[in-house]
Amino acid sequence: LLGIDRRIESNIDELYKIGASSGIDPSFVVTGNLPMVLRESLLPKVFDLGERVVARSIELFGGMIGPFCLETICTDTLEFKVFEISARIVAGTNLFISGSPYSDLIEPDLSTGKRIAQEIKLAIEMGRLGDVVS
Repeated sequence: LLGIDRRIESNIDELYKIGASSGIDPSFVVTGNLPMVLRESLLPKVFDLGERVVARSIELFGGMIGPFCLETICTDTLEFKVFEISARIVAGTNLFISGSPYSDLIEPDLSTGKRIAQEIKLAIEMGRLGDVVS
């Protein structure tokens, strides 16, 4: 787990504050992302989702290479619903050049790019570059 973010979508994120009587039509244009730190009680659910995706990818096609992001919503009963898997670097995997609160637990200032570079360097040293690049 390198990062968690919240997508900011144009006016829909604040529209509830002024109400429907404002005459503004809601839109969902992505305008940015904010880093998040989840409630600790939710982390096991997030880890389980990620582990299940990795396990299933191994079953289906030998596994995924590189970072991925599970795009989810969290219901009011604190259940996550995955609506998309982004098998690439996206905001949730790389919010800031210096990493995220979660990646800092692994190594201070660990960005996704730095983590990828570390994995490639290690694979070269082990003679296994073909296992980590496509």
